[in-house]
Amino acid sequence: MNPSRIFLFLAFSGFAAAADLAPQLGTLGDKLLEESFAGTELPKGWASNTGTLHVADGTLLAAEKSSDMHIGAFRFRLPVQDCAVQIDFKLGDARIFNLGFDPSPGELKKKGHLLSVTVAKTGWSIIEHNDKANPESKTKVHAKVETAFDPATTYTLMVECKGDNVVAQITGKEPLKAAAADFHVKKTGLVFRVGGKDGQEVAFDNVKVWALK
Repeated sequence: MNPSRIFLFLAFSGFAAAADLAPQLGTLGDKLLEESFAGTELPKGWASNTGTLHVADGTLLAAEKSSDMHIGAFRFRLPVQDCAVQIDFKLGDARIFNLGFDPSPGELKKKGHLLSVTVAKTGWSIIEHNDKANPESKTKVHAKVETAFDPATTYTLMVECKGDNVVAQITGKEPLKAAAADFHVKKTGLVFRVGGKDGQEVAFDNVKVWALK
């Protein structure tokens, strides 16, 4: 194929696959998921709770919907514990997106999310979510850095969980690190949340999940 045609194909068919980031908490084990959103429909297992979620031009596009009166949220169910999750993303006009985990049923007494890596145009962080069943419980920010994320640039994010430790890496940024007593628990899968006005979509591609040894 003519090189110029290859470029055009990549430009209009999702993100070109980036090189995998190197994990810091262990070594990659079995690959549990690999999704490039090459079709025209949502692949099996991807489900929207609120907001909009669809596939176009080889990418997964997600946005908040104001009529839901809730941040856009979608999931991929995949039982994991010690794991590494890698995904390419482009913020576009959206305000923020989170990639995180929920505890599996019976693992904790708390209600709600476990942890998330949050990314906005002006910085990113690792947070431990509050217990929604306890009005005195507060969300805790374990690591936070102010740094610019260009809305039009494609970044690669890797989130590692091993034991009670979490490391988040993004291409071109210093890694974030956190630890908490509950982070080691079994997790239900991937949890995404996207915030912004109607139509302000975050683009995702090249999702990979490994067991972490």
